[in-house]
Amino acid sequence: MKQPAEKELDALVPLPLIHAVHDGLRSYEGTRLAKPRPCPHCGGIDYHKHDTRSRRFAVLITEDGFEDVTVSIQRYWCKQCEKPVDADLSELFYEDCLYGKPIVDLCLYHAAENPFNRVERILHTHYGIQVDRDTIQRYAELFADRVGDRHAVTVADEPLSLNFLSLLFGTSTAGEFREEYADELAAEDVVGLVGVADETYPAKKGAKKALREDNARRHARGEPQKPFPDGFCVASSYLPQLDCFASLQCRNTDFAWLLAATLVDPLDGVDYWIADGDPSYNGTLGHKESCLVHELRQLVRSDEHVAALSEAGEIEELRSYLQTVYEKLYADRAAVLREEYPALWDEETETFTGPVSTNAIEGGNWRLKYGLRTPYARCQGALARTALLALHDSMYVFRNGRPQVSFAHRYGDFTYEDVMGQSASPTGPALHHSLSKAAA
Repeated sequence: MKQPAEKELDALVPLPLIHAVHDGLRSYEGTRLAKPRPCPHCGGIDYHKHDTRSRRFAVLITEDGFEDVTVSIQRYWCKQCEKPVDADLSELFYEDCLYGKPIVDLCLYHAAENPFNRVERILHTHYGIQVDRDTIQRYAELFADRVGDRHAVTVADEPLSLNFLSLLFGTSTAGEFREEYADELAAEDVVGLVGVADETYPAKKGAKKALREDNARRHARGEPQKPFPDGFCVASSYLPQLDCFASLQCRNTDFAWLLAATLVDPLDGVDYWIADGDPSYNGTLGHKESCLVHELRQLVRSDEHVAALSEAGEIEELRSYLQTVYEKLYADRAAVLREEYPALWDEETETFTGPVSTNAIEGGNWRLKYGLRTPYARCQGALARTALLALHDSMYVFRNGRPQVSFAHRYGDFTYEDVMGQSASPTGPALHHSLSKAAA
């Protein structure tokens, strides 16, 4: 097996901080794991002690080179199948992960907002910990796989959307969430609950270069050019009042009705939800409202006055005209929504407090695309990063330049252990929440 290249500590990082991290990890040195477990080969429980072995828990980067932190594992001999069996490792290790839980959790934390190679550099320079890029990517993809196993909206046992309400709060739908967290919503003065849904298409690795070359050939032949590079379809739903993602999917296929149905299924129970004019959303979930901004765009495309002002270059007059049109559309929409959803009308300010456009999810999708920072060739890598990004975006303690705690961070019960651990049951009741409407 290829060994990692030698690494030196960053002289710009205070050594006492790195030494503190190292001392914390060294405290695991020699820890003995001896709790027996059923034989993984035959399920037998009749065994006797066999021997002990060492297992690497972490690799430290010190002034003298790499240093292994190891733990001791008791091995038993299964009398039924006559094979050696390790003791239960779940106290310190996740299944199928080489390093200890704190190392894996740290990899996942930083992989949310950094490409995998940058996470390797951060662990090296900031913490003095050695983990290679490929291992970090494998942990991130394993995280996405296990979220799909434990917290997914499925059709025919196939996970199509990751359910963040299940992941963060242990509830399958917005309706269940409102029942379980009624007191918490009241404490945060959250009146009513509205969802939004939309898609975005981050480019695949090499797709932009291929698009430029293809368009150059098309231009030479006098053919129309392609407007966008090939990309993955990243679709998400969002709860603006909670600043929290409700569901997410990243796929290598076009968006379609079944994908839309599984995407918005966790929104079941909101007062209403908003989407753009994509026909894929039609007939998926009730109480759907159209996006006011998208309606305005459609309207102005056929407006002759807008065309005349744009052709004449009257930018200020055009801006003023569009503002007037939007304000009228908004007033009409707010009046209709006030009648349908009176709980979201503020009598004191005489304003409708619910959203009327998909702006919240447009911003959320932009943060996902920006947070990726680099294109990916494989959908699994892109899904792993976007899932971790959506998790971080929903659980924050600092935003808009100041300390600010999100609803999910304050009241949710998420830990990496819930996803990466070996427990057979999820944190909430939504293990493979089946979409009966779509399956029918």
